[in-house]
Amino acid sequence: RAEAGLPEEGTVFCCFNGAHKIHRATFDRWLEILARTPGSVLWLLGGDEGVSKRLGDYAEAKGVARERLVFAKKTANAAHLARYPLADLFLDTTPYGAHTTASDALWSGVPVLTVSGRSFASRVCGSLVRAAGLPELVCATTQDYVERAVAYGNDRASLAPLRERLAAGKDSCTL
Repeated sequence: RAEAGLPEEGTVFCCFNGAHKIHRATFDRWLEILARTPGSVLWLLGGDEGVSKRLGDYAEAKGVARERLVFAKKTANAAHLARYPLADLFLDTTPYGAHTTASDALWSGVPVLTVSGRSFASRVCGSLVRAAGLPELVCATTQDYVERAVAYGNDRASLAPLRERLAAGKDSCTL
């Protein structure tokens, strides 16, 4: 974790979706999750320094230290995929959810928390999570999403059985 700029302790939430999928409402939910899970960080895909600065400025304006946002450096795809398991829980975006990034997280053994929306683009991630054998991680509401993320973030050990199920089902799940 240290090599990736992540804390050794504390929950590492991640979302490697493109920045264009991070809407204000999603980011506000993530900031609430960080505020309610001491020592946690949010690991995002890096890239445009302007975007990183604006997200950090916004976080600080909302009372969350910018240092709790960690930006993953761009790297070759194999190296990027290899670092996924450093995260504890992938947090999906709304209304346009994760597609390939959710699949990558699940195949890497990282549970994905999502909200099932009304459009195709907002339901793909939920379909992937169900196909991976973790239907309980598909939330009906954004408040349920926040509460579950906070619960997992404050009890990292509770994620171990989910990781074990992902690993055990890798050869037989629908995904």
